[in-house]
Amino acid sequence: MSAYVSKYSWKSGYKYKTSADVVGKVLTEIEERDGSVTSKSFLEYSRPEDSETHDMFEWDDTIAAEKYRLAQSGRIINQLQIEVVYSGDSSPRDVEVEVNRTERFERVSAFVNVVPKTVKGSAVFTNTLSALRDKEKRVQVLKNALAELESFKQRYESLEELSGVMDAIKDLKATVNDVA
Repeated sequence: MSAYVSKYSWKSGYKYKTSADVVGKVLTEIEERDGSVTSKSFLEYSRPEDSETHDMFEWDDTIAAEKYRLAQSGRIINQLQIEVVYSGDSSPRDVEVEVNRTERFERVSAFVNVVPKTVKGSAVFTNTLSALRDKEKRVQVLKNALAELESFKQRYESLEELSGVMDAIKDLKATVNDVA
């Protein structure tokens, strides 16, 4: 029987007053008690003022409500798509968006974040088609996509079945660095 020691840490860019090890211990306790962990079960555990994770949350309802509405606003912007319709001799290259040539349209996110993922604060959204036409914004969109893929890679790199995807992420990273 092999033994292992686990140490929790926060992902790059995330910092909390409460240590990652404390939160890991709490989430493990919740899982052992309930069989799984949900956002709701973690919130309920943290609600009592003497909970070691209580200070991680905003308990002032006025402030929390505004933060929630801001999060909702971001989700709404992120969920909006635009259907790009190609007519006549236009091609995907006219707007620099790939399209399946058997169809004459493509659905893409209507707006994309053009602020580096590493910058703390609110996202700044720009019309996707405009961002893809602008060299600087296009590079930033690619860098943000790569940051999301790197996060995916960190979560799933231990799965051998995804080795091809991991190789593609590595290749994309090289391409983005060449473009930038």
